[in-house]
Amino acid sequence: MYRFRSRIRYSECDESEHLTLVGLLNYFQDCSTFQSEDLGVGLDVLHDKGTFWVVNSWQIDIMRLPRLCEEVDICTRPYDCRGFFGKRNFYMLDTDGEFLAKADSLWTYISMKDSSPVRIEEDIIKTYGNMPRIDMEYLGRKIAFPKKDDETKKLDEITVNEHLLDANHHVNNGKYVELAAGFIPEDLHADRIRVEYRKQAFLGDTIVPFIFKEEDAVTVKLADAAGEPYSVVAFSMRGGSK
Repeated sequence: MYRFRSRIRYSECDESEHLTLVGLLNYFQDCSTFQSEDLGVGLDVLHDKGTFWVVNSWQIDIMRLPRLCEEVDICTRPYDCRGFFGKRNFYMLDTDGEFLAKADSLWTYISMKDSSPVRIEEDIIKTYGNMPRIDMEYLGRKIAFPKKDDETKKLDEITVNEHLLDANHHVNNGKYVELAAGFIPEDLHADRIRVEYRKQAFLGDTIVPFIFKEEDAVTVKLADAAGEPYSVVAFSMRGGSK
């Protein structure tokens, strides 16, 4: 298990002085990056191998979003790394050791040469190790976008620019959630986020958002010009509170 401690910054908070959903996801992404760098299997090492990791899906269950200046521990542990895929848990704890959020994620190991999956090297698997997965409800990767054209709203398209890209030169997976979060109604205090990534968007690509609203959930499809999804993001209530 890998952890680091942080303090919630003003720049990470919403108008209620709580950590934003995107801020929470960014903490989890940073945690896995820190672990990889500290273990000696970070971005530069993978670049020399001609490989990189791509996230396929997220499920984040929120017990409570921390407030401004609150100290938190962010933790991660891989629990199944074999073939082309790596599965990894994340969680955030308060200073009393209580869970603030739990997450599950699925990653694919990719070749830079042709963007196809490649088998994870044994040295990478041994470096990370496998730990037991945490206790949470596991819903799986696939997210169905409702096919109700009369209830689905198409929104203005977005052109991918440089600020949406990461070091792998495609839209950062957190940016899809940031874009989708802009469509959450004010009265929906989501405490579960699920994200499925279908394909990568690059500089100059067009992203067309489609939104489907239910009483306690919003599903956003971020699609290409033909309507094929780059990502599907679902925000819902699961009974928690802020």
